[in-house]
Amino acid sequence: MNPEEQIPVKVTVANRKLQLRVPRKNEEFVRLAARMVNKRMDDFKQYEVGEPEDRLAWTALDYTTDLVQLHRHKEDNNQDVYQTIEELETLLNIS
Repeated sequence: MNPEEQIPVKVTVANRKLQLRVPRKNEEFVRLAARMVNKRMDDFKQYEVGEPEDRLAWTALDYTTDLVQLHRHKEDNNQDVYQTIEELETLLNIS
């Protein structure tokens, strides 16, 4: 089977049934993401954010904040790697 083949996937997010087509290799990630969103929405119930739409908005903001932080961390790590490479190149050129 072709891992790029699009397959139908049904998930439920915020009590809404969603049908989508994803590459076969992404099916597991889509299902996990749906479970994670539902779990995070349930976590927000304790803050008495009553409407599901409000909890979904909080969840989207929460996960997007995590994503932005990961991207920033990756950029910082890349910058550190580039700096180390430059230092090593300088040392090699001195020898």
